[in-house]
Amino acid sequence: MPSATIIGSPSSGAKTLRRVDYGTERNGLETLTETYTIRTSDRASIQPAFLTTHRNFSASSTKYDRMAIENFSFRAQDGDISELSVTYVGLTSAAGLPGALVRIVPTPGAGIRGPNAVIQAEYLSTQTESELVLQTTGTTVMPTSINGTLMPANFPFSTNQNNSYTYYGYTFASIESVRRGQFLVLTAVFKEYSISIG
Repeated sequence: MPSATIIGSPSSGAKTLRRVDYGTERNGLETLTETYTIRTSDRASIQPAFLTTHRNFSASSTKYDRMAIENFSFRAQDGDISELSVTYVGLTSAAGLPGALVRIVPTPGAGIRGPNAVIQAEYLSTQTESELVLQTTGTTVMPTSINGTLMPANFPFSTNQNNSYTYYGYTFASIESVRRGQFLVLTAVFKEYSISIG
């Protein structure tokens, strides 16, 4: 029996873009999923490498430099064709970073200046993992803003009667990072901290 003839199937070594799906996560990270039709026999030669940029792989007329391949999959179909789905992750904008997603988590017990709370900030960064480790220590004061998002007010110093200073404020407590394409997705936790100086 002869093989089926698929109208509009790609030529050898080519990929035909069929559909693009777009999404945005709460932290501002964007995803694109492009679905292609390819010849099954071309799977090995067309298979992309992880972290390849959208510009260097996509057949779309619009290219993105800050989107990179995170996942891909093949699904064989009849007639020596397969469906290739490629998921890119990153940002479609040429510059800048989306604002931080800030959560204030009340915690039991009284804080130094009233009700205690934990402040969490989830945000994107262009840092490397090594740069992140060097930047974060237990005495790092919570920044006033992250990626343009204002953080809750933090008044860290007060002067005591003996001219010493007491630090009452939020400092870095922990951080988690996940590499997504060209960006780190960071979740920083800030807790209230007290130390006397002088």
